[in-house]
Amino acid sequence: DQVHDRRSAAVALGALGPRAAVVAPRLRGLLAHDELWLRVDAAIALWEVSGRTRETVAALLTAWEQNRHVRVRVAECLARMGPVPEGSAAAHVLRSELVSVRRHNAMDGGYGSHDIHEDEKLLALCRQALRGAGKGSTP
Repeated sequence: DQVHDRRSAAVALGALGPRAAVVAPRLRGLLAHDELWLRVDAAIALWEVSGRTRETVAALLTAWEQNRHVRVRVAECLARMGPVPEGSAAAHVLRSELVSVRRHNAMDGGYGSHDIHEDEKLLALCRQALRGAGKGSTP
């Protein structure tokens, strides 16, 4: 399937880092794709190849609000980007997650043993991304 192939390509290009900077315009174009997970993978890869945070963070935060299942992946990227500045949209989203009583992966009438692990991972990543808030460059 084409979306899966594009996601795999975005992840592979992101792993190349700045050596793949020439593909930044193509990755940027994928930020408007209909498929949410492709947008997330493209945004992360765009940051990895270009270091551009503004459009990357905007795409990641939009995905965060649209689908709770992308939150761990988004938080991983935000934590790798460095400290999130105090007062930024990213800081607001991460702090809201940390104080939320209802966990991101809670479903009415169901649970799974992996839910606790995933939730603890998300909370740890949120804390890591916020550590030293005000000193980083993540918008």
